[in-house]
Amino acid sequence: MQNSRTRAPKKDYSIYQTLGDALQSLGTLKVTGQGGMYTVNLIAGRYANTNFMSNPGSVLYVVNGIDHSKDYGAVSSLVTPKDILSIRVLNGPEAVMRWGERGTGGVVLITTKEKEPDKNN
Repeated sequence: MQNSRTRAPKKDYSIYQTLGDALQSLGTLKVTGQGGMYTVNLIAGRYANTNFMSNPGSVLYVVNGIDHSKDYGAVSSLVTPKDILSIRVLNGPEAVMRWGERGTGGVVLITTKEKEPDKNN
């Protein structure tokens, strides 16, 4: 018996030039700014723009399970769209339960593709 649910194909983030473009493509985040100074706002979802009294736009970035603070510039220099396997946005109680007060503005979970080991070693 075949499962009637089929998985949607993984999104190809390599088509985007910047991390900001990839984030904005989700439809739940809005990226604004210029010259390396960007703000990422949670714009969709049940808790959008309320962010439990936090600074709107202060999403927490978690890359491969590691907290990389709320610094878009640091994360964008660490992650390129071609390396992204998946992006998930948490907000509201789920974000706060997992990341405490730091998650009140929303959490952007980024998983990158595994790099192939250097075959010359």
